[in-house]
Amino acid sequence: MSDLTKIIIDYYKGKNLSIEEIAEELDKAKIEVVENFLDNKLYVKKRNGKIELFDIEKISRSIKNAARDGEIELNTSDVSILKNDLEKIVEKNHQRILPTSKIKEYVENILEEDGYKKVLEKYKTYIKKK
Repeated sequence: MSDLTKIIIDYYKGKNLSIEEIAEELDKAKIEVVENFLDNKLYVKKRNGKIELFDIEKISRSIKNAARDGEIELNTSDVSILKNDLEKIVEKNHQRILPTSKIKEYVENILEEDGYKKVLEKYKTYIKKK
């Protein structure tokens, strides 16, 4: 058992917290600790807990693939507008580690607000498959 594990176990002894509450606190602590060591880049927390560098091109590919699956034509200008809108929202957020669920929410809002309702429908289906 590592020293850190011992410290954490000692910290939680006698606190009468549920397993879910402890797990939630540890998840928050993980983010806070990692953020203290980050550069000024943006990161994504995946559903499996892994943290990786934010890559807007991955999101762009997901949008394009969703549109393609729905046989919807998106030109370079459309994709550029969507990417710029997403970058603006992410910058306003001021978090350096965003959960994928938050990014998905941002993308869905942008698609709806920018009038890409058919792409939005396909995007939701496409993301569920992943």
